[in-house]
Amino acid sequence: MSDDPNRVWPTGLTIAESEELHKHVIDGARVFFLISVFAHLLAYAYSPWLH
Repeated sequence: MSDDPNRVWPTGLTIAESEELHKHVIDGARVFFLISVFAHLLAYAYSPWLH
């Protein structure tokens, strides 16, 4: 890895590859957040929380 100046330590990815991977990680986190909010709303609606 040290012989390729376009690769960044410690991942070995280029800047463009790391930015693309980061975009996918953030998109996945957003989807997970939306699903978890929906699941919590369903749990609140169908359980005796605060009722």
